[in-house]
Amino acid sequence: MSANLGTLSNILKEYYLGPVAEQLNNEVLLLSRLESRSEDLVGKRAYVPLHHGRSTGIGAVGEGDPLPAAGRQSYEKAVYDLKYLYGRVEVTGPSMAKTKNEAGAFLQALKSELDGIRNDLKKDLARQVYGNGTGTIGTAASGTTTTLVVGAEPIRKGQIYPGMRIEVYDTSASADATHAGATSPVFTVASVDVSTGTVTTTETASAAFASGDTIRRAGVDTATPAEGNTYSLSDEVDGLQRIVADSATALGGITPTGANVWWDNQRVPSVGALALDDIQQGLNLARIAGGMPTAIITTLGVQREFYNLLDQEVQYINPESLNFAAGFKTLSYNGMPLVADIDAPYGKMYILDESTMKVFSDQDWHFLDADGMTLRQVTGYDKFEAIMARYMNLGATRRNNQVVLTGITVSGNADAGF
Repeated sequence: MSANLGTLSNILKEYYLGPVAEQLNNEVLLLSRLESRSEDLVGKRAYVPLHHGRSTGIGAVGEGDPLPAAGRQSYEKAVYDLKYLYGRVEVTGPSMAKTKNEAGAFLQALKSELDGIRNDLKKDLARQVYGNGTGTIGTAASGTTTTLVVGAEPIRKGQIYPGMRIEVYDTSASADATHAGATSPVFTVASVDVSTGTVTTTETASAAFASGDTIRRAGVDTATPAEGNTYSLSDEVDGLQRIVADSATALGGITPTGANVWWDNQRVPSVGALALDDIQQGLNLARIAGGMPTAIITTLGVQREFYNLLDQEVQYINPESLNFAAGFKTLSYNGMPLVADIDAPYGKMYILDESTMKVFSDQDWHFLDADGMTLRQVTGYDKFEAIMARYMNLGATRRNNQVVLTGITVSGNADAGF
């Protein structure tokens, strides 16, 4: 009997779903270390109750004096919109016909596409997890009608690459204004140059790209109330740079200023050349706020600066407990792992209490198969597709116990990520 869509769909689901979900989570370092929670989800949002204020109804008084006035505890609520992440692969009818008698042969042909989408999902998910929630991949310092100088970081990390479809926005005009007033801001990346930090587009813009223009992946929008993402900045997840921000940044619908300063994270700004004292200062800030930091995450370059501070006469042991998923290994500082990740933001070091950072997700990566079909025909075309999805967001149940060190130089210069 020849293979058909039903048999191929069932085999595909059993053959590939488990490894994809497991590998994606383990290969994104920060994601692999955080607790995933579904119990806080209500519909398309996560609601997290926050206790942030003590009662004023306490005090010592003299004999016969009035007792302290009754007080109360103070509570707030953080709200996180779920984000919808997808990966899509297609195969043509002729390619299926050539392997219609051998399901295994077909799966081998499809495996390369699924392996590729797994790697692409991993890379883009890591970018989002370390991002700031705006969807911005790079910001131009200058440009022409076909080039944007965005710096080496997004290119070296592989976040912008040839063939990628990007949207370029002129943020000086208005929020979400398309570049140069064009009806579509979508461009194809023709080439990238890490040495100059330049992105060249296949299409020519109607006016020169300029300083401040921002790049997002094509199709990623900034949030508007009409879309229901009241507590979001874009379609992408709220990443580490929003949760532990360089400045007071709203998260979960709470702006950490004025009476809500308790919702702000800690900072050691403009570090320059890294010193052990800078790290200890960050740890102390977390401890004063009542936090118990569990990990330090930074770039490969900043990790080198840290290693250079260590006394060469001292032996530093690397126990098995400090070996992480996907081959990450590290030394410890003050009992915590100091881990370098290639996707971590340049020039920064994060001292995290991971117990109060959460991944809100209704389920892991999965195939869209509500109709019972993992592989289905694309309407109107002689081709077939499989779509993977995950609905999730990152958030925090507490922020003032999280610390970021910024402006760290590597070998006296800006952090180049290595």
